[in-house]
Amino acid sequence: MNTVRVVVCGTTFGRIYINGIKKLADKFSLVAILSQGSEQSRRLAEQLGVPLCTKIEDLPAFDLACVVVRSSVVGGSGTQLALEFLSRGKHVVMEHPIHKKDSVDCYRMAAKNNVQFKLNTFYRWNPTISRYLEIATTLTRQFKIIHIDAECSIHFLFSTLDIIGRITGGFTPWSFDDDTQVTGIFTTLTGSIRKTPLCLRVVNHNDPEKPDDFAHVGHRITVFTHAGNLVLTETDGTIIWHPNTPIPRDQAGLLSTAADDRLSTLQLHENLLIEPCVTRVALYDHTWPAGIAEFLNEVYDKLACSKNEAQEAEYLLALCAVWARTGQLLGPTCTVQAAMHAEPLSLESLMWPLGESHTSPIERNNPNHRNTGEITWMSQR
Repeated sequence: MNTVRVVVCGTTFGRIYINGIKKLADKFSLVAILSQGSEQSRRLAEQLGVPLCTKIEDLPAFDLACVVVRSSVVGGSGTQLALEFLSRGKHVVMEHPIHKKDSVDCYRMAAKNNVQFKLNTFYRWNPTISRYLEIATTLTRQFKIIHIDAECSIHFLFSTLDIIGRITGGFTPWSFDDDTQVTGIFTTLTGSIRKTPLCLRVVNHNDPEKPDDFAHVGHRITVFTHAGNLVLTETDGTIIWHPNTPIPRDQAGLLSTAADDRLSTLQLHENLLIEPCVTRVALYDHTWPAGIAEFLNEVYDKLACSKNEAQEAEYLLALCAVWARTGQLLGPTCTVQAAMHAEPLSLESLMWPLGESHTSPIERNNPNHRNTGEITWMSQR
């Protein structure tokens, strides 16, 4: 297939898409930017050497539009743009979230004009979450899921539900209890996905002045099986495996580490850190563009074979329905002013307050202990 000519709509998060496109220069080429004509957009287009257009009619020839503008369900014009592109016979990639009715309209318009509509749920392409999904797939092929526990802020509800749906292999049948419980900052929802019990806790708070700054939780998920529990501690945090293991006992039934060497020396939890350095620079310049490139690579392959993606479309429509229902149960988002600490705190500053010696708890409790590197930092010192 020839190089796919791309138009990116929007330059706020659209910058991430542009950087992702750059990573696939053999498959995609950016031919224009569509925006409202802000100074930011003008400078970016000039820097990239592509035209900046404010009307679809003014765009040069292209094959694919990346609509990185808020959809109608969150007060943007993204849905209208997507439908307009599809009606003109152009393939469309759209950033999440989207209302189910809008997604149905987009899929129908795509089918009518023999083009493809792709919804990007974004975080599933994050390297930590992608690896977590791979491990979860291996686990659930061998052992039945007995429960899923999840936490997220309202900002990440759509993508958290997407991760859960990919773990369970879809959503249908699904249901949520009508009763919700508010405890502190969390609203708790209970239900089931494909007959798997689910407990979902959501921080339904938002600062409208700084909507991206006030998120207590990213994506935190635990998959429970009889073999053990697989934990995603954060969007880009540590993956932890807690195997279910019996306690070693002697013939009298008493705890004895000498009774079974295998059980006594087995790691009671194992940690996997995919992203050792998580900074804004790392995310914006490397991690997120790489995720966009992974997604676009898949889009390219599907455009090349013109494969009917009915199964993926069915999955995404179910995801939109689940998201809509959880939104109804959560109710209106609480408007708050983000009370953030003036200076971001490091773990090191909390472990070693001003004036204390730099010794670990192990060293303080055991003066003869020599620190040989048991404590390692996730931050860059």
